[in-house]
Amino acid sequence: MAAWFTVVAPLLPELIRAARPMFTRSREPSQIPQQIRELQDAVDHNDQAIKTLASEMEQTLAALKQASAQLEATLVELRREQAEHARRLQLMQWVTGAAITAAVLAFGVAAYALAR
Repeated sequence: MAAWFTVVAPLLPELIRAARPMFTRSREPSQIPQQIRELQDAVDHNDQAIKTLASEMEQTLAALKQASAQLEATLVELRREQAEHARRLQLMQWVTGAAITAAVLAFGVAAYALAR
């Protein structure tokens, strides 16, 4: 619910202004045709405002969908890279273990040779 509100929040003042047009306040019967015209004008203005808002929301949703797809692709790539780094780390641990073992054996052989 909060996601749509953050999209609509900047447009709320425009919507409120469009929804509260200033009408002729007189209650005289002669003013009724003018009030009807004002109401029709307000309806036309509101219709245009709603269409504009709908168009902007469609563009926003399209941009959000595109950003979501890009984020998903980035996450897939990062997971692949993480798996590759984990594999390399494991290989380096094996190489380090073999090097340590060879160094200990070489030290033992050198110590044995010096002791004789």
